[in-house]
Amino acid sequence: MTVPVVLDARIMAYNRTGISRYIRHLYEGMASLRDRPSRGDDPFPIDVTVLSSRRDSEHLLSDAWARSATGWTPPHHRLERVALSVEVALMLGRAMPGRTGVRPVLHSPDHVCPEPLSLFGARQWATVVTVHDLSFLRVPYTHSVESRRYYSGIYRTARTAERIICPSQVTADDLLDMTDADPERIRVIHEAPDPRYVASGPVFRSNESRKPYILTVGSIEKRKNVKILIEAVAAMSPADRPDVKIVGSPGSAYDDCVKLIDRNRLTDRVEFLGRVSTEMIASLYRGASAMVYPSLYEGFGLPVVEAMACGVPVITSTSSCLPEVAGDAAILVGPEDVDGLRDAILRVIGDPDLSAGMRARGLRRAASFSWDRAAAESVAVFLEASRA
Repeated sequence: MTVPVVLDARIMAYNRTGISRYIRHLYEGMASLRDRPSRGDDPFPIDVTVLSSRRDSEHLLSDAWARSATGWTPPHHRLERVALSVEVALMLGRAMPGRTGVRPVLHSPDHVCPEPLSLFGARQWATVVTVHDLSFLRVPYTHSVESRRYYSGIYRTARTAERIICPSQVTADDLLDMTDADPERIRVIHEAPDPRYVASGPVFRSNESRKPYILTVGSIEKRKNVKILIEAVAAMSPADRPDVKIVGSPGSAYDDCVKLIDRNRLTDRVEFLGRVSTEMIASLYRGASAMVYPSLYEGFGLPVVEAMACGVPVITSTSSCLPEVAGDAAILVGPEDVDGLRDAILRVIGDPDLSAGMRARGLRRAASFSWDRAAAESVAVFLEASRA
């Protein structure tokens, strides 16, 4: 008998970054698994219902293979814990009329989950939660007061969820270190680059400059530590400085970065590109001499494997999960080591053999991550939770 699974995709109507991309890739990975010819006559073991927001007029996850339902409770609402529980209970009643002997599952992909309703002491559904990172606890100053309030629900979730998915072992260890989570309930499932990030394809070429450029990708917030990249370039001799292209929305560190650029007279070297399409990011990766990702804290660090998949040498930091994700394919530098980052950039730009070796290792490393595998492992977790 198939297990009903509700995939909470409401946040996709509000935010198209991070978690929304995770939901989409997981959903597409499950669709790929379901349609594999190798399945033969074996039924797909889960019956998916996508819970979308009433604001989702574009039907961001519309596909005939999955059921769809509309939720009225906005994500991160102060009454979400109770209101969403009622909505899920009604939805499951419609999705499995008369079905007994199987426990449905709610997949909450945004760190916290609503409280399952109980009937005669038995919880009406099992919960699987994806905890992408613990930045709101590890580096709380990078989050707003409202964000920290909402994510404080992690303590209850860690105690009550039947299964918790983490994208890296470091995130799993953080969860065990900072909450009362049961290690037997945690599963590490690595994420993967978007399939559109490949080494072959259009390469970015600037009309204004043919100089080598360094790329960094991510919102310009304190946690991403973009300022150390600017400081590293400022520490180079003017003749050695590459151009720097920064992709991502302005955030809490944007004003400080602009001041740092002005103070070091780097306005002709550093360019903010804002948010751009996946195709544009891929072309920027392919044209870059290196991708630098000096983040202070990550749960997985997708730009690292995205850049590797595009054949770009990667320089990243020694913090959090980044060494785990990068493996032996990147140069690692302390997140506060300006001179070390400067030297690493100059080495990659100035040594073609080093650069070629990093490209080859990066391609192999990126190929070891797969959304189809992540989807298959997630389906196995849903089945575990249903039986728990």
